[in-house]
Amino acid sequence: MAKAPENPLADPFSPKPRPGWVREQIQKFNRKLEDRFQTAKFSQMRQSSFAFYRGSAHLFWADLGESGLLESFGGGKDTRLWINGDPHCDNFGSFTDATGRLVYDLNDFDEAVVADYQLDLWRLGVSLVLAGREAKHPEGTLGKRVKACAVGYWRELKRCRWYPNIRHGPWDEEQASGSVRKFLFHARKHFGFPHMLERWTKVGKEGLCFKTQGNPDLESIPKETAWKLEKALQRYAEGLRPWPADKPRLFEISDLARRLNAGIGSEGLKRYYALVRVGEVGDGAYRILELKQEVEPSPWNYLPKKARRKTDELCEGDQALRVDLACRVLGRYPDPWLGRVEFRGDPYVVSERSPFKGRLPLNLLDDDAAYQMGAILARAHCRAKKSFAKKAFRIIKEEKKVFQKQLVALSHAYADQVEMDYLSFRTKANDNGTGMNGMGNGKPTQKKAKGTVMRMDKD
Repeated sequence: MAKAPENPLADPFSPKPRPGWVREQIQKFNRKLEDRFQTAKFSQMRQSSFAFYRGSAHLFWADLGESGLLESFGGGKDTRLWINGDPHCDNFGSFTDATGRLVYDLNDFDEAVVADYQLDLWRLGVSLVLAGREAKHPEGTLGKRVKACAVGYWRELKRCRWYPNIRHGPWDEEQASGSVRKFLFHARKHFGFPHMLERWTKVGKEGLCFKTQGNPDLESIPKETAWKLEKALQRYAEGLRPWPADKPRLFEISDLARRLNAGIGSEGLKRYYALVRVGEVGDGAYRILELKQEVEPSPWNYLPKKARRKTDELCEGDQALRVDLACRVLGRYPDPWLGRVEFRGDPYVVSERSPFKGRLPLNLLDDDAAYQMGAILARAHCRAKKSFAKKAFRIIKEEKKVFQKQLVALSHAYADQVEMDYLSFRTKANDNGTGMNGMGNGKPTQKKAKGTVMRMDKD
């Protein structure tokens, strides 16, 4: 993708309308998507400003990726490390780690790069404001929420500085509190292998297979594609060390399908589900493996030269390797099924779809949850670079109040900018009754939430 025009947002604390630039960048970034996927993505982005924010991460990076504001509490080699790249509050969720423990943690690393840690914090802070507005929480409470996130980050950073092993600790039902703990209890009770298989599979003539007929989230694939994909998966399985399932070794592919509607930011990229038999009996006899096509991440064209060069050196130009590395350094006990395949010339990351995958409902997103998200992010950063906790602690400790205030101010100001950009995007669609690519109805489709609903995965 070509370098974007000069960023028009000179001051991140001073939002301003910029409709022409926003529309140009969105069209340019999504120009390679098939029409049906571009239509679907733009339709989702019109639902709310938070949905728009999730689907336009490249605008955030164009605005802030090389911001001089990074020098306030970093900006140099000491605070440059693997970061998540897109830790909005819906990229935290429940799943089981490699030890089988149910945890709440970061669960998406597709946008991961080597960059300054503050960019992760800013991305999260802005999302807390936008998500709070979508949930119709009082505007006056959102500053406290972002501050709680900053305090959680700082305190966990301090703990990791004095007790390094804490960074490897699980954020499980014992560690979690408030709404996050409540959510994990719900996940343990209502999610799991039986629920996952009931949702995605059925018993067919030849055994268990995916539910594709009448399912908007799964699509059958041609036999030739399925045959080639099966060969690629068999090569992937041969390279797994150690073997993640029970012995004797069994890897029998029962069915394959294309996954659709699996996330706003990644809409249009190829994803496949593989139903694999890895045991003879029991809940764990079948696993669902996900193959995700990996491309250049949203930050790619907006990183400082040193950060981009370092990322490129580590992943050797292989985008699947970039995501694989990020999962292993940022994650805690990463998925034992994590691996890579090349399929039809494109790099894919392979991972298990956790039967306990879910996301905290926005109406349960409170100050305590924001505090925990900040702490979880701090642990991930400390795992990514051993020296980070000490170096960042020294930078922040004398000005920790300023650190908190800056995150609150920036999060609110940039959330206002996102609202303006969203209005520009939606207004363009409504002007001609179509989506930006000439399709769709151009109308937001946001639905009001009824009560507290625990969400399963949508990414």
